[in-house]
Amino acid sequence: MSEQTKTHASDSATQSPGRFVPRAPAYESLPAAKTRAARGGPEVRELGVGLEVVTPILGGGTQTRAVDEVDIIRAATVRGHLRFWWRALYAAQHPNASALYARESEVWGRAASDEGGRSAIEIGIHVERTGGIDSSDIRLYDSKDGKATPGAYALWPAREEKKTNTPPAPRRKPGTQFRLVLSTAASYDAEVKNALRAWILFGGYGGRTRRGLGSLKVLDEVTAWLPSNATRDAIKALFGFDIFAKPTAAPGEAPWLAGAALHVGTASHDAMKAWTTALDWLKEFRQGTSGQRDDRAREPGTGKPQPQRPSISNWPEADKVRHLKGKTRGHAPRHNASPVWPRAGFGLPIIGQFQKNARNDGWYDEPDGFELRWRSGKIEHDRLASPLIVKALPLANGSFVPCALWLNRDYPEGEVILRGVNNSSAPFDRLVASGDRAHFSALADKQGLRAAFLDWLHAKYHTTMVAP
Repeated sequence: MSEQTKTHASDSATQSPGRFVPRAPAYESLPAAKTRAARGGPEVRELGVGLEVVTPILGGGTQTRAVDEVDIIRAATVRGHLRFWWRALYAAQHPNASALYARESEVWGRAASDEGGRSAIEIGIHVERTGGIDSSDIRLYDSKDGKATPGAYALWPAREEKKTNTPPAPRRKPGTQFRLVLSTAASYDAEVKNALRAWILFGGYGGRTRRGLGSLKVLDEVTAWLPSNATRDAIKALFGFDIFAKPTAAPGEAPWLAGAALHVGTASHDAMKAWTTALDWLKEFRQGTSGQRDDRAREPGTGKPQPQRPSISNWPEADKVRHLKGKTRGHAPRHNASPVWPRAGFGLPIIGQFQKNARNDGWYDEPDGFELRWRSGKIEHDRLASPLIVKALPLANGSFVPCALWLNRDYPEGEVILRGVNNSSAPFDRLVASGDRAHFSALADKQGLRAAFLDWLHAKYHTTMVAP
């Protein structure tokens, strides 16, 4: 599909068999939104905004590892994103889960029943320009024959799988432009506007938006949708209330903006630069090799063909797997045998494998591949979303700031386990095992992963603490 092709998508009543009837012409000539009402019904308002995707899109369609050539921007996908951010904004304002569910169902819909279930929000999308397709493989590290793929730390799920003969997953390059039109009853107008603002600021389109993919910028009326600068006061003025204010109740498993933490770096007019800067913060914390021993996440791969590729980890997980699987001769563990899985706080599952081939054509006696999951009672779960978002946050002046947003969320009732291994369970958010010591100093004497990461980030990169 060429960049000049225009497509329409909707999941609203404007969709008729065989064709889409747009609510408005292309956004270059779109008039101001007008209020209207059906006979005997509530006043209906239309919210319109022109958007551009400024980082690669991964997924977002109906099939995994595929780019949708028809529905470039799917209304159903956008609806899901908006619903998530509405909940993140307003969940803390409801006294219990039942009240939250009732309001969310009223605004965004629910499974149909005798009492209805249709959403009060209609979504129309008009795509003006589409970004090209990138089907190249993902290079994780620099080497003699090429540079690492920009944003590879977020894009690694798209890489080629040679063992299964699976080609790289295509991604859509930055540059897709579209107009989003939301129609809603006037009584929901403020909440829907704020959900849209939160999505533009902190989210994105498609998959892995928590790692900055599919990030957006605003093409028109920017001051209505974006803060003037990356400060708490500017964000409060945009939303009409302090979205980061400490809640009166403790959060549940659903993430809240209330009580969240936001750090930002130096602004840039290059969205890709701001994105990769934020992404590199997380990469450095998880597997960085700079600094002195104990101050870095991993030891550098000195003497290897890819010297940037990390070697022995100062995090405890690898040594815990070695103990539990009885493979302690290849690399003598420096951590004790008590299970602890601190990086589970960044999301699950964690799937890893050990390097078994030595540089001198020998081999290491290391465990086979492993997977970290979580268990509640006797039921195992393989997925837990990360509370951390790293991305390029857009501002009204056209610049972007690298940001790290740690959403306020409790861990689920359960424990982290090494799949298929008995006696491997450990509580969520335990950083150092009893009787052990932190070989990565950022974990020492911290109450949880959120504090460890954000304190490390501020000390190392001098980020500005917007919230709390």
